[in-house]
Amino acid sequence: MRKVPLMLASVVLSLLGQDPAADAGQSKAMAAPALPYYDWKACPFEGCTYREWTALKSTVVYDTWNKNSRQVTRIAVKEKVIGLTGVVITFRPGTIRIERDLREDGLKRGDIILTYSYRGEGFSAVWFKGRYYPEFDITFVRTDGKPCTDRSCAATYVDMGRKVWWAQVKLPSGRMGWVNMNEAEFDGVDQLAGIPYLTAAGA
Repeated sequence: MRKVPLMLASVVLSLLGQDPAADAGQSKAMAAPALPYYDWKACPFEGCTYREWTALKSTVVYDTWNKNSRQVTRIAVKEKVIGLTGVVITFRPGTIRIERDLREDGLKRGDIILTYSYRGEGFSAVWFKGRYYPEFDITFVRTDGKPCTDRSCAATYVDMGRKVWWAQVKLPSGRMGWVNMNEAEFDGVDQLAGIPYLTAAGA
């Protein structure tokens, strides 16, 4: 299994006397998550962080994140807010079809992987063969919409799914609200943005 990012976390938790399996994102046997699926506290890309953000465009603020939400105010361009937490809601998971056997992952040609929140660096929350993996390496998947037909990939995204990311923010007034991050645009969300050595390294 491709679990490299979790190994360090497991070591640290062990040193702290905590159960790595409980906190390091180990897989668990379960039916495919019921929809919509709520991934609380998710920040769905590498470098994503909740901290001070600056609005790059006028953004609607809602009183909550669900379908009954109502607009309460707007964030002005260049206004600063504090990103507090969030939730990624999966209405339809992405669907990956395995094109060639991946013995190290117990996957065979024709198997299906369902994807949920993206984690960054090619890792995603996924479900397949009766197990949910909070963090699983899917860098073997072709994502440009073309079929996977050579050794450079082992699977094809046949459906990217439908997900929405909501973030709770604290406004300058102290008021709390929620913004639809699929529609919003903030500077400061990506803590890796503008780091020269990462950019040079192709990160």
